[in-house]
Amino acid sequence: MKRMKYITLCLLMLFAVKATAQNEAKKDSLRASKVEELRKFRETLFVEQLTLNDAEKLKFFPIYDEYQLKLRDAKRGFRDKWNDKRPSELSETEAEQYFKEAVALRKLEVQLLETYTVKLKPVIGMKRAVQLPRIEREVKKEMIAKARSMRKKKKPADGGENRGGVDRPRRRAPEAEPIGN
Repeated sequence: MKRMKYITLCLLMLFAVKATAQNEAKKDSLRASKVEELRKFRETLFVEQLTLNDAEKLKFFPIYDEYQLKLRDAKRGFRDKWNDKRPSELSETEAEQYFKEAVALRKLEVQLLETYTVKLKPVIGMKRAVQLPRIEREVKKEMIAKARSMRKKKKPADGGENRGGVDRPRRRAPEAEPIGN
């Protein structure tokens, strides 16, 4: 009898693992399709804002995506190193190091902007290249709005209102001092 219970338990666990794996695969494919939809939406926005023709589009996005990747990696590296520390908790030497690295990050951002603007100049011209920071901000706003509209609206478990119908991410507490002090 014990052996039968053991076999039944093992089979139930096996089915549960398989069902969980299938759910994860569905979530991953859904996430990938949403990311792809957002990527295409972003591309469309840039094409419209910069009035890119097909030849310019083919040359623009590899250069621009490379720029964005390097910029993101630099910011992520800085954030990963300093994210878990509050400015008020830094020692004097850590604060000095933080400042130096923050300045170095800004210098790298400017250097990347300069380098990739020069690379984009033959593709889209300087007039459109200098408009990129403004266009990037507009595209980012529209991308955020699109991502929010794509997100499923879930009903709260308690059956109450969904934060007054507002669908936006919650903000973190200020990092300078812990809440309640």
